[in-house]
Amino acid sequence: MGMEMSTNIKIGIAGMGAIGSTVAKALLEGKIRNMYLYAVSEIKDIDIDVPNLSFEQLAQKSDIIIESLPPDQARDLAKITLNHGKTLIMISSAALSRFPEIIELAENSDGRIIVPSGALSGMDGVQGLKSMGIQSARIMSTKQPLAYAGAPYITDNNIDLHAITQKTRLFSGNAEDAAKAFPANVNVAVTLSIAGIGTKDTTVEVWADPDAKGNKHEVHADGEYTSLSSTVQNLPDPANPKTSMLAAHSIIRCLKQMTDKVAVI
Repeated sequence: MGMEMSTNIKIGIAGMGAIGSTVAKALLEGKIRNMYLYAVSEIKDIDIDVPNLSFEQLAQKSDIIIESLPPDQARDLAKITLNHGKTLIMISSAALSRFPEIIELAENSDGRIIVPSGALSGMDGVQGLKSMGIQSARIMSTKQPLAYAGAPYITDNNIDLHAITQKTRLFSGNAEDAAKAFPANVNVAVTLSIAGIGTKDTTVEVWADPDAKGNKHEVHADGEYTSLSSTVQNLPDPANPKTSMLAAHSIIRCLKQMTDKVAVI
């Protein structure tokens, strides 16, 4: 991400929900050097003066595409973007576990996928630890019970989220299974897996706590010589309680690092 890039880089955003709208605002306010919001792709009417394009048009005409979509739609956008040889900044990292053909396509195309750290901290340290050898990696995510509403694991197991009155572990398994069980809630787990030792070997616990003040993620990674722990407590985004406000700003940071003259990566 420290590459030299030209000025006036055209940014396209797919999905103008809580995350996409925050990134769009930063671009429209000129907060990201040499980049501007060229277009969006959104099924509902938008309140900004840029073209509203299809995924195909967005990928064809933009230089960098930001993904801020429901997980199933993220797969389609990724395939289209990679087929056009463009860079995709992908916040719905759980889709990479659920649809591994995306990774295969990225490896065999001129395009590229960048996964921002999202609601996590310490991913640079995890990647450094990976170069030495990670022995174990785990993440515990805790949210308000209703933040998990609609997740396949909840509906398949007929879990009544309204009945949860104390901190309760809903799921324990690896990140690959977690991505299928909670596709809109565990992007953090897959992001940790990509930075670390993969989805099959990354342990995930999903907790529901009615007294939770926000979305909490606890990461632990251990190597032979180094152990790393980080805890992030995020207030949920008012527009989407399944995600944290930090997620959008991790995308903004990612974009800034592409053109900053001095950057910490």
